[in-house]
Amino acid sequence: MNVFFQKLAIIISSLWVGGLWSMLMVTTILFNKIPSTYIAGEIVNDMFAFMNLFGMFASGFLIIFGFKKENLFFIKSLTFWLLISMLSLTLISYFGINPLLENIRDSSVSKEIIESVFVNRYATWHGIASAGFLIECFLGIFLVLKIR
Repeated sequence: MNVFFQKLAIIISSLWVGGLWSMLMVTTILFNKIPSTYIAGEIVNDMFAFMNLFGMFASGFLIIFGFKKENLFFIKSLTFWLLISMLSLTLISYFGINPLLENIRDSSVSKEIIESVFVNRYATWHGIASAGFLIECFLGIFLVLKIR
């Protein structure tokens, strides 16, 4: 049974990290191919929400599996701290930054208002979210290598 869960951990972590990296490519393609940035943004927003939820599930499973496998010694492992870091970035993104960006986007009545008043605030938070996501992607590479 341990072999099954070990292989499942490898599969789940690979799907999670692969999904994160594919999001980088997909978002670029969507914004280049769809003429409306609003529609592309809505699609990407839904995709990021799904990836965040999957990341919460995956990190929860991997943390539970790690404790089952190594007991409390798991806390001292690099894998544990990679998972905690990635989970923290996911939670901050899903419950903190994404709702903030939606509020800024929803509070702008017209395109002219968002371009003048909210553009700096939106750009700053979008940059923070992008940096956090990129950090999560690179941490994911190390996670997959450690779990293998």
